[in-house]
Amino acid sequence: MPTTRNVAWDGRLQSFKGRDTANYVTTAADLAKTCASCQGLLEPDEPASLLVDITQSTAPDGTEYLTFTDALCHRRCSGPGLAVRQTPWQPDTLSPVAARVVLTQKSRGGRTRVVPVLVFTFVPVLSFREDGGELTSALVSLLLGRGFQLAMSPDYAAILEQATEAAANCRISVTPAGLLRLRIDGEVLYREQLNTGNADDAEWLQAAAQGGHILVISGDNLGITETGLDINPAARHGTLVIGTVPVSGGDVFVSATRLHDTGRDAGSSRPKGEDDRFGR
Repeated sequence: MPTTRNVAWDGRLQSFKGRDTANYVTTAADLAKTCASCQGLLEPDEPASLLVDITQSTAPDGTEYLTFTDALCHRRCSGPGLAVRQTPWQPDTLSPVAARVVLTQKSRGGRTRVVPVLVFTFVPVLSFREDGGELTSALVSLLLGRGFQLAMSPDYAAILEQATEAAANCRISVTPAGLLRLRIDGEVLYREQLNTGNADDAEWLQAAAQGGHILVISGDNLGITETGLDINPAARHGTLVIGTVPVSGGDVFVSATRLHDTGRDAGSSRPKGEDDRFGR
């Protein structure tokens, strides 16, 4: 039974992950907070087991796609396991998980810039392999091919300094009803319905209207939950991707700015992404 750090895993996993196996195991351990079996807290150094479900499918062009879904358990609750299933090709079976935040950046002259940020990923992680090569993240590969950059540090100040504008075929639009869409090559990669009557959403929209760009942080292994955001695992494992994207929106920006300025508050809720489907 192979063990990496304090996590035991099924030896068959290595035939799928190759030299990335250790990183995969430690990333799963970094992201897991509770036992998938008993729901109790996972302590950092206690014995644990990794359970992995792999879905295989083959695209029309012959490329093999593997979807990995993993869970961590106390070793006393379960031993390691691995299950492999073959399914028909389905390019739109991933769901986004997202958060929106507002960062501030001070210039050398002392001026403060407000930066709206969209952080999103897809679950489960989708990887592909061509001609027997190494596994490659589908999301990271897509974004890097459209002008996004790898960010090796999770420090937001460093990210703000590093981020540059993505390729011209990347655009964000917001409709008057508050529907946000991120398009790449004309296809919608991510969408979210914002509430223009909510003060948090209005503040974020106002920042987007004033700056004209949104900082997009994406990639694999992002820790996005109802109560927090952790981009450290993605940076540590080289799957953190950043880029600024122009935004257009029309009247929704005007209404959001007016709402923010009047101080109305229609309730506070942590902004999060709509559970929509990948690629629509």
